[in-house]
Amino acid sequence: MSIFKQNIFMKNIKLLAASLLFSGIFPACSYSPPEPAEDPTNPRTPPVAGSADFSKYVAVGNSITAGFMDNALYLEGQQNAYPVILAERMKTVNGDKPFNFPALGTAGGAGFGSTAPGPGGTTIVVGRLKFLLPTCPVAAATKTLGLTPGPTLPGEPLTPYTGNKADLNNFGVPGAKSFHVLVPGYGINPALGNPFFWRIASAPTASVIGDAAAAKPTFFTYWLGANDLLSYATSGGSGNANPGLNPSNYGPNDMTDPLVFGAALKGAIDALLAAGANTKGAVATVPDVVKIPFFQLVNAGLTAGGPNAPIPFNLSAAQVTALNAGYAQLGPAADGVNFKVGKVNYPVIATATGLRHMDPTKDFLTLLTPQDNLLAGPISACNPAQRANWGISVPIPNQYVLDQAEATLVTNRVTAFNNIIKQEVASRNNRVALVEINITLGNLTAAQNTLAPPAGLFSLDGVHPNPRGQALIANAFIKAINTTFSATLPPVKLQDYRLNTLPSQ
Repeated sequence: MSIFKQNIFMKNIKLLAASLLFSGIFPACSYSPPEPAEDPTNPRTPPVAGSADFSKYVAVGNSITAGFMDNALYLEGQQNAYPVILAERMKTVNGDKPFNFPALGTAGGAGFGSTAPGPGGTTIVVGRLKFLLPTCPVAAATKTLGLTPGPTLPGEPLTPYTGNKADLNNFGVPGAKSFHVLVPGYGINPALGNPFFWRIASAPTASVIGDAAAAKPTFFTYWLGANDLLSYATSGGSGNANPGLNPSNYGPNDMTDPLVFGAALKGAIDALLAAGANTKGAVATVPDVVKIPFFQLVNAGLTAGGPNAPIPFNLSAAQVTALNAGYAQLGPAADGVNFKVGKVNYPVIATATGLRHMDPTKDFLTLLTPQDNLLAGPISACNPAQRANWGISVPIPNQYVLDQAEATLVTNRVTAFNNIIKQEVASRNNRVALVEINITLGNLTAAQNTLAPPAGLFSLDGVHPNPRGQALIANAFIKAINTTFSATLPPVKLQDYRLNTLPSQ
């Protein structure tokens, strides 16, 4: 799904206690995850490939395909990426053929363009997020704090992959949009190209699809499209929702036009199917990113708890009079602001059409919102007096808000992309399976659609799945592959894959 937003600093993520309830480079790796139980739906069915050939499986996609999680690419995430899990099931029918990925580092990993201040004014690479145990000088304040994701410091630098690039099977590239994978020179160098593709590209002029097709897959998976709209959403709709048909003119936060997406999808599938006369594959739909924890968790935390919830704000008559008078001085731009006496006041947000009160069922505060700035009761701040009264005397800036209009644009674009995907798959004469990932993720329960233990399936960045979430995705691919190609690949047992790890006392 993502490139998670470049230069994303999780130091601003202050999760509410109520919402949680409680530089080495290695050779290409093949990884064996925990062995699942037999297929509970048909335990005596021997695994068969059906009409598919899994002897050379290649995966094309973005950060989720690569195993990016906890806002970084690191070894454990790569080992638990859904293509790796899927490849292990394919080994039951393909003679134990390897699935190689470009392993990066060990535990820290490298975030996407993320750096933090270091000693002497230098900068250091930010690694993966981990839950931190918060502490304050005042014990009573500490008790109000929720667990806070914080980055591993330092992380690990992105350096060129030194293994045999010709042996790679996983071409998941964090940051890749649909049209990026067709661009020659997409990994030309770390500054001008994508640094994650740069480290594995066969040549400075290579393209992701070119390298994937050159691997001669007998079977492929393709999952792209989320990044074509995610950066628009994570930036609070700061990009252009309709930037036209020339992607070379797109800004980093612009949403891809459906016609551009469709042309890129067709070009990529054409190239992959052309790798062999009998090559087949599976293409996944794009999830509605508005539903992921990055846009849901802050709202849920602020509104949880009924009468004791941090919002709506409880204001006195004197406060209401002063606030309404102050906003009235802004004229028509603040016509949507009208504070009232009592615990009925939702935060004021900045939108493209002016200031108004937030509707937490339709407007979403992103996970990057510096919640210490919200005057909303005890949040993860040792000194509540430092809060900046955001949402009351200071409107929450547009960059931290995906408002109703913007969210609708994103959801509509998801629908357009998925209609194109379905049409493209249907035109491929049963050589391509359709994987309904949008339905799979859309059916998650509230307890699953979060990063919070004990059941959350997303990693600590709120965008990318954790290992158990990746296993769920692998099972969706397995189900579609089995149905389309009469295969009987055994699904994995989700409980064999970890959820988010809590800090030790």
